Amino acid sequence: MEEGYPERLLLRMLEIYSPSGQEGEIGRFLAEEMGRLGYRVKTDSVGNVEGRIGSGRPKFLLCGHMDTVEGFLEVKRRGKVVFGRGAVDAKSPLAALICAGKRYVEEGGKGTVVVLAVVDEEGKSRGMRHFISNLDEEFDFAIFGEPSSAYGVTVGYKGRLVFTVTIRTSPGHASAPRFFENAIYIGADLVGKLRGLDEEWEGGGEDLFKSPSLCVTLFRGGTQDNTVPGICEVTADVRIPPGMSSKMLKERVQQLLEDFKKGREKAEISVEFKDENEPFEEDPGSPLVLFFLEAIREVGRREGKILRKSGTSDVNDFVRASGTHSVVYGPGNSKLDHTPMENVSIEEFYDSIEIIKCAMKRLDSLF
Repeated sequence: MEEGYPERLLLRMLEIYSPSGQEGEIGRFLAEEMGRLGYRVKTDSVGNVEGRIGSGRPKFLLCGHMDTVEGFLEVKRRGKVVFGRGAVDAKSPLAALICAGKRYVEEGGKGTVVVLAVVDEEGKSRGMRHFISNLDEEFDFAIFGEPSSAYGVTVGYKGRLVFTVTIRTSPGHASAPRFFENAIYIGADLVGKLRGLDEEWEGGGEDLFKSPSLCVTLFRGGTQDNTVPGICEVTADVRIPPGMSSKMLKERVQQLLEDFKKGREKAEISVEFKDENEPFEEDPGSPLVLFFLEAIREVGRREGKILRKSGTSDVNDFVRASGTHSVVYGPGNSKLDHTPMENVSIEEFYDSIEIIKCAMKRLDSLF
């Protein structure tokens, strides 16, 4: 790989605006670049780009996402830092995976490296779910590209449950509100109950990763400004810790709603569970984690941190479907995710490439 190539790759990736649903241009660019690096490349029907190099075992999956949240940011380098949308979440981790896979093979690494650049991670995980639905091979290890800083490795993510409660009543004229049930008022009462459930869960412990959480994220009601509202929708996002399941928390939400309906027989109250995935946690004592920590110590000259996050990513669905030993790793400060100040240190970016490669070389010694 040419000297300076990783930085040039990253800068070009940042220049291509690719919010969820608009990954076509960056997909074509990455297919061409990975082909130049010697990967055997294909693009699937939803726009995921796969590059494959080497053969046999061990078989590594290096997965990152091409999409970002909306809002283009000017791409610029200021000293040793690069700014741009996706500099943290998660184009620098994806660029690091592409370059590390190539270097691993260049330096005699054994087995097969599959780099998967997926679409829609920031949306509904359409890319990963399509990949899983067509999965016909087994991987020994998987590394998912998300910011952990180059000197930390993430071993856990919470699961997620999203639901919408719809409240329907008979609408009426706003000049006579006492004669009608106001769907928005009922919705506001429901928000209070859901907030109480979150407070109950929050009181279960100080560790955010180990407790479920609930956040009301959308509230929509009414149709006209002169009509007592006959409809209201309340959407909530629940995060599920390891040790719990979406089924358990679904049942708790359903019980709350059954209790809430009592005394409100004039209202039709229904719930739709829209999305869910299970929590993910890798054993911190697994060879995958231990070898990453050793590589961080060697390359970064410091002790690596083991991280667990309250968010959710594509790793959750993949591990649920495949059972593959997996970690989440990449350069960047996750506190800058989705902010107008996304930036990454070039030194950290280069360290992360070397750390991924070194961890993979340690893992191939097991085969």
